[in-house]
Amino acid sequence: MLSGAAGASGEFQVRYYNVDASQTLLDAFSVQLKLLSPSSEANSYAVDLSAETPLQSLTGRYTSGRHSFQVQARRQADLVLNSSTLSGNLNYFYSPVIGPSGLALSSLSAFYAYSGSAAPTQATDVHTAGVNLGVRISDTLSASLGGSGTLVDIKAGTFNLNQQSANAYGSLNYRDTNTSASISPSLTIADAALRWNVAMYARTAVNEDLALSGYANLNSSSVPTTTAEVEYDASSLLGEKTSKGKLKVGAAVTYTSPVFTLTGRARTYLNPNLSLGGSVAYTPATSALTYAADASGKLGPVYLSVNASLNTQPNAAAGFSVSASLSSQGDPLYGSLSVGYQSQGDYQSGYGYGTFGYRSGGLDVGVTLALNATAQPGLSLGTGLVGSGIVGGTGAGGWQILGTADLTAAYAVLENIDVSATVRYEQGSAASPSHLRYGAGLRYRF
Repeated sequence: MLSGAAGASGEFQVRYYNVDASQTLLDAFSVQLKLLSPSSEANSYAVDLSAETPLQSLTGRYTSGRHSFQVQARRQADLVLNSSTLSGNLNYFYSPVIGPSGLALSSLSAFYAYSGSAAPTQATDVHTAGVNLGVRISDTLSASLGGSGTLVDIKAGTFNLNQQSANAYGSLNYRDTNTSASISPSLTIADAALRWNVAMYARTAVNEDLALSGYANLNSSSVPTTTAEVEYDASSLLGEKTSKGKLKVGAAVTYTSPVFTLTGRARTYLNPNLSLGGSVAYTPATSALTYAADASGKLGPVYLSVNASLNTQPNAAAGFSVSASLSSQGDPLYGSLSVGYQSQGDYQSGYGYGTFGYRSGGLDVGVTLALNATAQPGLSLGTGLVGSGIVGGTGAGGWQILGTADLTAAYAVLENIDVSATVRYEQGSAASPSHLRYGAGLRYRF
């Protein structure tokens, strides 16, 4: 009926999960609605709405000609702590048609964002709004100008804090064939105090192999930071017939009085689909060393990216971090997923966000993650059960995992109808029990 009336495509899905003694029948249901306008329409829209007891979210987009609107909203509740959080934003974008040269408005955007939390002992509200515009001055010169304001309201018992702040920012950018430069000043007014910051950047190609660049940051609250860098195309080291751009090496010096850091880096492009990079940074004042490496590329329809770093210095625990992301927009794989891990001494943390899946024929298998994990001394994973879930115990070396993780398998039993089965882990806060839940769903595609 929706398809015939509005010409839209989409899906409607209802999923039922098992519940334990601490939950109600309402906790068992999850509802999701997706709408997408026909691609042939001049005015297009997309809506994604999902609702269940602890979490409700809305994402929407509407585009008409050069105008575009986006809205996002999310509410999450913790029934154990009797608390909730609400966040959302509204964005407007305008990209005018501009002539081939001369002074012209190149872009205009405005936004409003809200975040708030409510608990028995405290309530917080944060409102932010702003506007930004871009201007083309000439073929080589452009500028941007913007401003925003923030209102923070915190209530905790008899304590009440109301704070306002505003900032203005801009940039002036120059670019030609061999040289680019920019200067970006900003002003912030908060707590009856004025703070300023100026960032400057310049880069020039001396010849086809050698480029020099510099960066400086000046502000009213800390010492200046400056960086000078040289980059050299060393592709000839891979062979005389190697094309330019296959191997680039560089060195940089960064100075923040009274400390300076030396950095060396290299990057190679093995083929159009694979890039590898690495760097080493050394700070003589502290004898700190930072090693970093990254790899990115495309494997079939999947884009992959991996980053890792290791920080070491005397008389301090080493810090290590690694992150990875993958994404695909073409069947049979779809979605995007990011995971990461970091540690320093006894502290460890990790995260996983996004949705990634496999779709072929009538089968659709996907995983959705929205997890944060921490491990600290005195915390470990125990073996106790709450309902159908696992909860953390005490000891050393374990993890506290918060958020949700879904594994769903769906199969099309009819042309427009899918049935699905889901396994979900969920835990809203450290004080709430975790649950391992099982669900069955029905999805109608139109």
